[in-house]
Amino acid sequence: MNLRDPWVGLLERVGRLSIPVADRGIQRETLRSVPAWGASVLLHAVALMLLAILIRQSEAPDPEREFTADLGPVPEIADVTSLVEADRAGDPFTNLDDPNPPSLGLEPSDPLMRLSSQPEIAGLVEFAPDLAGPKASTEFGPSLLVGADLPGLADQITAPFMGRSGLDRAELVRREGGTVQSEKAVEEGLAWIVRHQTADGSWVLNVHEVCQVCPSQRTIDARTGATGMALLPLLGAGYIHTVQSHHQDAVRRGLEWLVANQRENGDLHVGGSGTSHMYSHAIATMAVCEAYGLSRDPKLREPAQRAIGFIAAAQDEATGGWRYNPGQRGDTSVFGWQLFALRSADLAGLTIPRSTLLGCSKFLNLAAADSQKVTYAYQPGGPATAVMTAEALVSRQLLGWPRKHPSLVKGASRVAANLGASEERNIYYWYYATQLLHNMKNKDWERWNPRVREALIATQTADDSCENGSWDPFSPSRDRWGASGGRLFQTSLSVLTLEVYYRYLPLYRTADQEGLEASARTEKPE
Repeated sequence: MNLRDPWVGLLERVGRLSIPVADRGIQRETLRSVPAWGASVLLHAVALMLLAILIRQSEAPDPEREFTADLGPVPEIADVTSLVEADRAGDPFTNLDDPNPPSLGLEPSDPLMRLSSQPEIAGLVEFAPDLAGPKASTEFGPSLLVGADLPGLADQITAPFMGRSGLDRAELVRREGGTVQSEKAVEEGLAWIVRHQTADGSWVLNVHEVCQVCPSQRTIDARTGATGMALLPLLGAGYIHTVQSHHQDAVRRGLEWLVANQRENGDLHVGGSGTSHMYSHAIATMAVCEAYGLSRDPKLREPAQRAIGFIAAAQDEATGGWRYNPGQRGDTSVFGWQLFALRSADLAGLTIPRSTLLGCSKFLNLAAADSQKVTYAYQPGGPATAVMTAEALVSRQLLGWPRKHPSLVKGASRVAANLGASEERNIYYWYYATQLLHNMKNKDWERWNPRVREALIATQTADDSCENGSWDPFSPSRDRWGASGGRLFQTSLSVLTLEVYYRYLPLYRTADQEGLEASARTEKPE
């Protein structure tokens, strides 16, 4: 008898029930060809399986037994990387199959935008204080507190704004070119802004009215504009009035002040000099629209929509632009803020008149300083300037010009070259140019981003004084607009510039469309 016969017999007895009688001869011949060590492995495996079953059945469950596991250290923000392939032309944070780019189109947006649940800002634990703000006021609707028993409602934020907090924010910071240091600068800047809020909830450009420690400075009078300017970077970092945080109360009081002072016609401007009227209204409108888009607070929808209605009514019919007061022939500087307000409203799902957007396109065509629409002037017919070109080209992007539009590519390249050669400190220029180049995502952005980022980090006040976290408009060099804007203006725009990585999701998606320009050309006369 062959030495393998005993193993064959045992294996046959184990598997007899599963081997048909007609096949046993074939199985016997197959098993005889198996080496001794192979048969041994198979037999022991079967035996172990049987033993495990017997032990499991004989052992009674122990309800007191505890299990622990060590998952290792949790990575800090510097170690957070994107969990998805980084498609720089697309939107990695939503599964919506939407063919439209997040730019302004001629048709109103769907007001019932999909919502996305937001985690806490865990990535900022290295330098942000603990959440210790007061509970949400009922003035603006139901509280959406972190951890509240509101299934499906807690921390819900509309998709266009969802990059502003939590792990999405951390991913975008790392992927788009930010650093832990730039995020620390953002939080320090926001803390300074909140410390200089007035007792009634508003802000002022001359912070010496609020704080006797910070230096006095003669600035323009624009309380509405200052309040909007302070709220925008807070909202840009994901702080809203309906979610508990250490800045919740400041945001809530600022929004309450704006809404309480809004006029029946939608105008948010209160007092101030004549040149600040439409500037202030647009900046405040941006804040109210973004607060609505972030919180979905129903009590903010109507004030936000009325504010947009005022912008539409104030547009110059002849040029399609805006200037200091309603109905004036436009200038590119005031125009840019109105368009940004319209864009915030569009992202929040509010209605924008078709004629208003067509007028925007008309004004940019008039303000172009060359036939190819590469460079732009402060007012139609004037000479081209670098800052107006940057602001106008960002407006073109928002209105739908694709990233590869020849005039956009040429214009952005000129802006980048001017930024690289200029030594002038000009936060207004940096704010618009940084957005323009970030949207382009080319070599110009890769060169410019570390320069502006590190310059802002290096020039932020970092000491034990009340000025800590702010940007001085006169030091280390005089800013172009520092004399009129003041420390609050300088600090707010600096923080907004450092929030470029996540304040809005990527402008251009894979399924890009030509947007407003194409629609305007094909519009049928009424």
